[in-house]
This record gives sequence, structure tokens and C-alpha cells, in this order.
Amino acid sequence: MLARPGAADAAAESALLPRAELTTLAHRRQPAQPDALSEAVAACTANRERARLVADALRVGGPEALALKYTDTAAAQRMAALVQNPGTQLAEVNHAFRIAMRRLYRTRNIILHGGATQGVALNASLRTAAPLLGAGLDRIVHASYTEGLDPLDLAARTEVALQLVDGATGLSTVDLLEPPH
Repeated sequence: MLARPGAADAAAESALLPRAELTTLAHRRQPAQPDALSEAVAACTANRERARLVADALRVGGPEALALKYTDTAAAQRMAALVQNPGTQLAEVNHAFRIAMRRLYRTRNIILHGGATQGVALNASLRTAAPLLGAGLDRIVHASYTEGLDPLDLAARTEVALQLVDGATGLSTVDLLEPPH
């Protein structure tokens, strides 16, 4: 049975986004001539460090610093805005995630209680929510196996991390999923 989504679900998804997007940008960035950033990214052994390098480049030089293809420009702009103002941007991500999960929950209720399996909202709900749920479940399983962390503990840690990001603690958007080493 699908439980009604709560704040912990939204917090976990908000924490997943920055590192996933930054890692994708790191892999997609392939300048014609290797530069210091591309060499540093290639030398990294973990996605966390790749994401940190891209976040630093965005913080200093904005989306233009990455010299990406046109198709990746929007993602670079989103991430540049996020590294400049993480609190506000992550709150917007959190809000969008909650809307997607509520839409999925309502669609579930229409199917389960109303028997309507051909509703107009079904495809849109699944298209939006399924990848988000999949990423969240992957993170929960990963934290459980690698850190022995219970899902509620992960949700609590994530919620605290979202409150502390770029504050006096120095917690970066890259470190929302795991404590800094």
C-alpha cells in the first residue's frame, strides 16, 4: 500500500537533485581542448568529488564556465542558481516534489477507490513521479546497505542537512546525502 507522501520524502528528493544533476553535468562536459576542470573531473574516483568540482566552477563562473552543449544549458543554469542560493532553490525543488507526490497519491486513490484506470492524470502522474520515487528508493537502499542507516534516520539526517546547507556549518549542496568526510 502506498502511504501518503510526507515531508521526509520531499526532503530526500531535494537532497538527491543537486549531486545527481552536478554529476551529469560533469560527465557531459567535454571541451574540445582539455582544460583544468576536465582534467580534474577525469582524475576523480567518486561522483561526489566530480559534483563538487562542477559546483565550484558554477559558483565562480556561472553556467558559462562549463561550456556545455545547448541541450545542457538549462540544467547548468538551474545548478548555477542552486549553488548561489541553495536554501531558496532547494525549497522550490521540495515544493515541486510534494506536488508530484500528491498528484500520484490522488491518482492512486482514483484508481483504487474509484476503479478508474484510464484517467487523464494517470500518465502525467507516472511520468513525473516514477523517476523521483525510483531515485528516492535507490538512495534509501544505498544508505541501508552501505551505512546501515534506517530510512527514518536517513530522512531525519536529510531534513537537517537541508536546514544547514551553506550556513555556518559549511555544509555544501554536494554533501546533503552523506556527511562530509
